[in-house]
Amino acid sequence: MIKQALPLRIPYLAVIGSLMLVPSLAAAELPDWAPKPPPRVAEDAIRAEVLVFSAGFDTRVRVDESLENPGTEISAEDDLGLDDAKILGQAELTLLPGEHHLLRLNGMSIQRSAQKNIESEIVFDDEVYEAGERVDSELNLTMVGLTYGYRFIARDRGELTATFGVQVADVESNAVVRSRVVRDAESGVAPLPTVGFEGRFDFSSRWSAEGRVQYLTAEIDEVEGSILDWRFALAWRKNSHLLFGLGYRSFTVEVDSQDEDTPGFVDMSIDGPLLFVRASL
Repeated sequence: MIKQALPLRIPYLAVIGSLMLVPSLAAAELPDWAPKPPPRVAEDAIRAEVLVFSAGFDTRVRVDESLENPGTEISAEDDLGLDDAKILGQAELTLLPGEHHLLRLNGMSIQRSAQKNIESEIVFDDEVYEAGERVDSELNLTMVGLTYGYRFIARDRGELTATFGVQVADVESNAVVRSRVVRDAESGVAPLPTVGFEGRFDFSSRWSAEGRVQYLTAEIDEVEGSILDWRFALAWRKNSHLLFGLGYRSFTVEVDSQDEDTPGFVDMSIDGPLLFVRASL
């Protein structure tokens, strides 16, 4: 009986040993002919993102009648009563045609209006608003952006991309004193080109950090301006196609005009925490 039992144990031990070797074989580098395991992050062709932005506003404006007759520098939030905080929504669609190229379309709209009895005299362009008058004011900003990026690092655990973008800004403002039928409306559309970088690094199969920055400063004729847009976020990946993120964003535009036709300046900053969900297809 002993002589028959020994041969039965040898194949049993061989099976156990082979099972113990499986993890080490999986961890070893696979030969070129072997099929590769699926990536942790999908090699996606489309990314769709919906973002909720808790924005805080700080807007300073001065519109001059001429270079010799400057207007009053005002805070749109403090002096006119416009909202200094608001929940905004934003959507973006990113196409990834190939391993290294990126094309993104995004849009955001900000609508603010208020009614307030102003506390001091305001000179705005060629209009004078007296202290104590009730002013109905409105300031709207709509932005649509198109960004091209070249991903010179594109790996499973991270990527780094150089970007060039154009943000088209449509601004509408209005200030009305109904008791005297005084109205001063301004509007304009301007393309704002930017250059920047963005990147992502995965700490694990679930957690990652990502950031973006776009910036440009320029001087054309007598008008000097700059734009800075950055965001940073921590993200949790549910699976290879769905990701949730929490972060912070800051957007600043500064324009100082010494042109005789349009003298004055605008300094507007928008910043605050953000929450987003992104689907990869």
